[in-house]
Amino acid sequence: MNKTNIKLIIENNRKILSVLSLIIGTFIFINVSEDLGFINVLNIYNISIILIISILCLIPEYKIEELKLLTYWFSVGLVILSTIFTFMYNGFSQVEKVNTYLNSEYLYTNILNINIGYGVDGISMIFIWLTTILIMSCILISWNVIKTDIKFYLVNLLIIELLLINFFVVMDLVHFYIIYESILIPIVIMISMWGSREEKKLAAYQIFVYTLIGSIFMLASIGYLYYSLGTTDYFLIKELLPLIPEFMQKLIFLGFFIGFAVKIPIVPLHLWLLRAHVEAPTAGSVLLAGILLKLGGYGFLRFNIGLLPEMCTYFFPLIVGLSLISILYTGIATVMQLDVKRIIAYSSISHMNVVVLGLFSQVLQGIEGGIYLMVSHGLVSGGLFLCIGVLYEQYKSRLLYSYNNVVHVMPIFAIIFFILTLANIAFPITSSFIGELLIFCGIIKKNIVVAFFGALGMIVTVIYSFWLYNRIFFDNGMLTSSVKYFNKSGEKYRDINNRELLSIGIMILFVFIFGIKPNLILNLIENNSINLI
Repeated sequence: MNKTNIKLIIENNRKILSVLSLIIGTFIFINVSEDLGFINVLNIYNISIILIISILCLIPEYKIEELKLLTYWFSVGLVILSTIFTFMYNGFSQVEKVNTYLNSEYLYTNILNINIGYGVDGISMIFIWLTTILIMSCILISWNVIKTDIKFYLVNLLIIELLLINFFVVMDLVHFYIIYESILIPIVIMISMWGSREEKKLAAYQIFVYTLIGSIFMLASIGYLYYSLGTTDYFLIKELLPLIPEFMQKLIFLGFFIGFAVKIPIVPLHLWLLRAHVEAPTAGSVLLAGILLKLGGYGFLRFNIGLLPEMCTYFFPLIVGLSLISILYTGIATVMQLDVKRIIAYSSISHMNVVVLGLFSQVLQGIEGGIYLMVSHGLVSGGLFLCIGVLYEQYKSRLLYSYNNVVHVMPIFAIIFFILTLANIAFPITSSFIGELLIFCGIIKKNIVVAFFGALGMIVTVIYSFWLYNRIFFDNGMLTSSVKYFNKSGEKYRDINNRELLSIGIMILFVFIFGIKPNLILNLIENNSINLI
């Protein structure tokens, strides 16, 4: 089915789709509205997104500005709501059921006679908040970039947001798996339809194949748990897991680990990410680096560490070895790249493997640092990919030799990029500094040799980050040292505009807020991190 057919189906059936969305939304609301506490927050997210999608389907395709404005202001509203819900979070003032393992609020709701378990804690809240921030920035940066099928594009973004929010609260393994796989569909659509280069369909195909193969192992683990214990409820499995033989626990651990390692990704399961970033539109790259990679880290927390802590100790040498190889390999490979998107993609792989070291250290500071760095990396890498999108709009190229002395043409943009570069190397007063500091404090307690090689990888990060900045904004040594003020069409290069500045500026704002006030996140995740040790 090609792009035109998809568009025709949406257009010809938009009223039916809208009514269907309203019916489903109302049905869900009726079934769960009697419950108290966090489920009402989940209702606000789910029902509002479904309603906005319905409204977007009713608005004619040619009313482009109305479509953009409605989606943007709705995303702003979700950011405000998620900020209030997250940072005024007080450990749940209304609790239906408190679980002693994750200290989370948890309940069942019955939809179509299917029990779906929802659970939320500080870790879930902060990732939901990060999702809303990134979606809003994606809408802004795509404002004048996406030229075709704009309505479908906006609906696709909102579907991604809806799936991600539910991913972070579902506590039934089957439904977790369904949502985990479903997120892949709109991402593949985004890359294959709005990708920026010729191999976008190949990139979408690679994402699908890599994720599917990894997920087969995870599905096998879930299937065995259901076969052995007769349930897919997370908390019941937690209680009953000691009944499973130790050898099978090891296989279950490996099944989950492989499934989530693809998403991190850990070398050699990383090849899909490089092509995906190169081919994806700017918003696609922001979502891939900013939140999609975090699904792997979140999965490690919930399933490998949360369910099988003893197996974490058993497999610690293997996990550390793979992570250190990934950190050092990607650091060296980065300086050999010419495409700036590939450079940032390699940087993302390196940072996410530092996260893996922290999470599997099984030390409080390491786990807290891993979660903290995931949030920080979502903001920093998202901001860097937004910057690359701004550069591409001006120069129509992402190759390093296309840029030269850009600081003279885009001085404000140069400052913005420099701030994000500092955050990428974990400069003090940035959020990345707090995350990496906690991680290495935790790793040192576990194994000082591992900490040494991990720190070596971070030194490499400093080298290639400043190398990249110098090559773009100053004389890169590939061209003459003259400054180019006009492109090949005779149009003058411009500095960053207000819309682009807003989309990147909100990332930078929270990078500094979390760098100066780390307790905003640490207070959210402390109890949950303690229970994961």
